[in-house]
Amino acid sequence: MTESMALAKAIEIQSLAREEQWRHNEDLFYLDYGIEPPRLFIWIGRMFAALNTLYKAMKKADQPEIGQSACDSNDYCGQAACSRM
Repeated sequence: MTESMALAKAIEIQSLAREEQWRHNEDLFYLDYGIEPPRLFIWIGRMFAALNTLYKAMKKADQPEIGQSACDSNDYCGQAACSRM
């Protein structure tokens, strides 16, 4: 039991020393924890972004056209139709 307590204390002292080094040199922190994510996660993220862009483009293309006239016939209309509001 005392061995595990001594090991925990040694790990704590080592951790505190490493944190002190990070305070003096910030680059050490990023060297320790700045690993790149696995390639699978990068690929999934890129596929999600591409599919999201494609979905938005398709959704925009599927909007109904507003080019319909306010008049039922080709005769004169008493009220002008405006497509922008």
